[in-house]
Amino acid sequence: MKIFETQLPGVGRRYQVSFSDGGTLTILVHNDGRRNVYWRDDPDEDSEELFVTTEREAEKLAEIFDGTFFEPVGDDLGEVLSDARLKWVSLPGESPIVGRTIGDVGVRTRTGVSILAVERDKRTIANPTPGTELLADDVLVVVGSEEAHDAFDELLAP
Repeated sequence: MKIFETQLPGVGRRYQVSFSDGGTLTILVHNDGRRNVYWRDDPDEDSEELFVTTEREAEKLAEIFDGTFFEPVGDDLGEVLSDARLKWVSLPGESPIVGRTIGDVGVRTRTGVSILAVERDKRTIANPTPGTELLADDVLVVVGSEEAHDAFDELLAP
């Protein structure tokens, strides 16, 4: 596989991916974040537009290719996790755990919740390690009982 990148002034960037078994995928990334995706089987053919995505849709596709995309399972999960609650918690800048790692804080040991993911800027850190640093404005995806969530809220308080 070969990848070629070309700057297109006033438009954005073009990426051409040539595959060893034939075919070329072209992705045109516009300055506004929109992406046009094209395919051609033969170098002598015109490219066919496959689809257009927004920046957020392209991020989801990248997560799938990266193996970090998570799709919740069906309703039967409720029976297995009847006491567990999944919550998204924004980490306030004045929290005493800002700037510390998950392991240093001892989140699970002290509260009973587990951090499943950290949403930071426009990316997701899935299954963060104990060495993952917690930063102001991170959104933490946590799972635990109601009591564990209450303890976690207390831990976050300034």
